[in-house]
Amino acid sequence: TYFGGSQAAMIDYMLWPWFERLPLLNDVGYHFNADGQFPKLAAWIHAMEENENVKKVKVPMELTKKFMQGYMQGKPEYDF
Repeated sequence: TYFGGSQAAMIDYMLWPWFERLPLLNDVGYHFNADGQFPKLAAWIHAMEENENVKKVKVPMELTKKFMQGYMQGKPEYDF
């Protein structure tokens, strides 16, 4: 399921933040559906969402959205 085999490795943790933010694309009209087009990627995303290390450091999507809104307005708030 993971890039390096049956356990998450550095490559998984390095790529995850980019994929964690994919739902933000819905806000700008782009809908990414890994389940339909990319089943292996969808399995990886699901595995990462269930990974205990990822859960410990997950930034709530509301905070991520708030940051991105400020960033797009030229007023990013880095301390939240």
